Parts: sequence; structure tokens; C-alpha cells
Amino acid sequence: MKIEKCQHKVKCDFDGCKNLADYYVSTRGFFRNEFAFCKSCMNELFEDLSKIFVPKAIESHFKPNRKRRSTDEK
Repeated sequence: MKIEKCQHKVKCDFDGCKNLADYYVSTRGFFRNEFAFCKSCMNELFEDLSKIFVPKAIESHFKPNRKRRSTDEK
């Protein structure tokens, strides 16, 4: 899957949006290869997806020193 800048004048694929597309998402599906989105619809899609998919924290390569932490807290 790739997100690329739209080079042609294409209407946004969201239902009810009448803007011209700024980006398209290229997929390798059987029926359709590209979905075109304007900037406002792409931002709206990103905000909705970010509510569902929350990134995980990066795991540290270092193990915390539990003895040092317990003495510092006291």
C-alpha cells in the first residue's frame, strides 16, 4: 500500500465530498487499485483511525535497576 500525491484532476472518493483529490492510496486489490482523497477527508480519516489504532510504547533495551529505584523512593 502506498500514499502518493495525485497528479490528475480526480474527484474525492468520499461520499458527499465534491473537492478534487490531493492524494491517492494505491492498493493491490482485485477490483480497484486506487482510492482518491482530498486533504480535509484524509485528515478526517487519519483522526478517526488514530482513535482506534493507538501506537505502543517502544520497549527499552535496558533493564531498570529495581534496587536503585527502591532506595531513591524512600
